[in-house]
Amino acid sequence: MNVRLLKAKRVEHNVKQKDLAAVLGITEKAMCQKECSEVNKFKAEEMVEIVKALNLSFPEFDAIFFDHELTKCLRLNIKT
Repeated sequence: MNVRLLKAKRVEHNVKQKDLAAVLGITEKAMCQKECSEVNKFKAEEMVEIVKALNLSFPEFDAIFFDHELTKCLRLNIKT
């Protein structure tokens, strides 16, 4: 997970960590632990809510949570 990019997008949209925690229905401490981890600890439902809250495009979502691996997989499937 790209921790810096997630934080940058949150700041860009003027969304505080506690605000995003409220959207996800988790504590601010839990949000901090998930956001500061290099390993993606967000549940699929939480990632969807983050996409909505931060108005992320698919490439931004892929970069933050999957290090562009989804895009790579899609390209491989299209070529075969």
